[in-house]
Amino acid sequence: MLDAAMIYSGKWALITGASAGIGAVFAKTLASRGANLVLVARREDRLRALADELKAAHAIDVRIIAADLAADDAPDTVFARLKADGVNIDILVNNAGIGMP
Repeated sequence: MLDAAMIYSGKWALITGASAGIGAVFAKTLASRGANLVLVARREDRLRALADELKAAHAIDVRIIAADLAADDAPDTVFARLKADGVNIDILVNNAGIGMP
């Protein structure tokens, strides 16, 4: 029987909207199961704080990419950074969004 650590350990997960809310919860959950993370959101300060917390708690690799995914060039920016870092994504949590009144 496979446990979560066997499934996620060493895999790379990219989480959009990772700086708060559901995205941050996904990051914490996947980190606790041994996944390495690429956190993407607009707020670099929040991403950095979350990355530092998760690296210290779980001894994983965490990369951050501060990007507004509503911008036309954002996907290219994220892809270029992943390619430059040699990171191949195994898990995608496509969580970025906006709230509408």
